[in-house]
Amino acid sequence: MLQKIGIETLKQVTKRYARKQNRWVKNRFLSRPGPSVPPIYGLEVSDVSKWEESVLEPALQIVQSFIQGHKPAAAPIKIPYNEAENKRSYHMCDFCDRIIIGDREWAAHIKSKSHLHQLKKRRRLDSDAVNTIESQSISPDRDKELEEKGSPGQSDQELKPNN
Repeated sequence: MLQKIGIETLKQVTKRYARKQNRWVKNRFLSRPGPSVPPIYGLEVSDVSKWEESVLEPALQIVQSFIQGHKPAAAPIKIPYNEAENKRSYHMCDFCDRIIIGDREWAAHIKSKSHLHQLKKRRRLDSDAVNTIESQSISPDRDKELEEKGSPGQSDQELKPNN
């Protein structure tokens, strides 16, 4: 019983790790490719029984072609690129105090953990400030008392009438 639970947990963790790796590769190499990013090739890995012909052989062919300096027969994965996207646009993030260059980078920054954390932090500070101001609001009785005495910042000389 405990062994079955352990195996199921291990499978779940392994799947989660594989999804995390795929997401990292997609974000790092496909979504925002830089000049030094190598081409990425996708292989069909869903059927384990066909692993040698669908994964091993194509992978070896790709590696061999790179070693020999040839272009591989397989085509690399390409994510559609929007030509209207401005690579040199300038964005200032007031929450993170960062300058972001490029529309794609800006879109990635808006979704990033650090930006969302700063946004949450700012909202929490703003709501705390509103709560503090509301808790310090002056009652109507206190308003009358202040009008009779003058505002707290006024000195006694300012309160005396001029003759």
